[in-house]
Amino acid sequence: MTQGLHVAVVVNPAAGGDGERMVAALEAVGAAEVHTVRTTAPGDARDIAYKLAGAAEPPDLVVSVGGDGTVCEVATGLFRAGEAGFGAVPPLLVAPGGTGNSVYRGLWNDAPWETVVALALRGEARARTIDLARIEQNDHVVVLGSGSGLFAATLLAARNRPEKGRDLLMAAALAAMEDHEPYPGRVTVDGEVLHEGGVVETIVGGFRYRGGLLNLVPASIVDDGLLDITVVTSAVDMGAFAQAAVQGDVHEVPGILWGRGERITVADTGGRAVLYEHDGEVMPRNTPAYDIHVVPSALTVLTTADAPPWFKEG
Repeated sequence: MTQGLHVAVVVNPAAGGDGERMVAALEAVGAAEVHTVRTTAPGDARDIAYKLAGAAEPPDLVVSVGGDGTVCEVATGLFRAGEAGFGAVPPLLVAPGGTGNSVYRGLWNDAPWETVVALALRGEARARTIDLARIEQNDHVVVLGSGSGLFAATLLAARNRPEKGRDLLMAAALAAMEDHEPYPGRVTVDGEVLHEGGVVETIVGGFRYRGGLLNLVPASIVDDGLLDITVVTSAVDMGAFAQAAVQGDVHEVPGILWGRGERITVADTGGRAVLYEHDGEVMPRNTPAYDIHVVPSALTVLTTADAPPWFKEG
């Protein structure tokens, strides 16, 4: 990118990171006109991004400063603008402005934000398209990923803990594991049953990491037009699973299943409402099943010139 760019920054002041420092780093590069908009309520980031993309003179770049939930809102706004036929939608630059920052890790391998800003504004980053997903029950757009069970319980447990950043999510995960019970579930991939029985957790990718540290869908590719799912069944030793999530390949743990397809359904066969989340946000518990389908090449993002291994280009 070159001098004279118009960069719009959507900042969530309620997120867990230092948003002001991230905006200051953008301004310090001196390669763009930086316009900042701060959110005041849930849903603001989506609406702001939609209006930016649909403006008579849209920005050259939209920056999301917040957590993975903020990224999802901004991405949803940009995606909806494309659906509405607004023409060329500006690419998205993701900042590590939240707690887990898993999408940031997936795009930049946790490079320092100041380094990323310099690359992005001086034309040394690369624009790539990634897949999104859509939840059919509520038409939500998914960026990072989604899932049922333990990780959703972890997000609930994190709400009242004193820790910060990724340490918060790790502590909450350990707390949630202490009393989390499997549910009777069925997981189907493109209409074929992958698992029926006790389910501790399902993780649908999206990006490979959750909480910035836990590699839960280690084979997922973000631009292959498919969704990966990891199913943690009730047969899994949770200590082995926790260790593998941090240090190894969870798919090597006995009792864990893996699938890949265009459409995934996660259901509670007992008819109870599924505890489900996407992009770090727990959804209202009001349906016994969720259907998720992939939306290929749906969002343009800036990332490293050399693709991380979870892109097809590897």
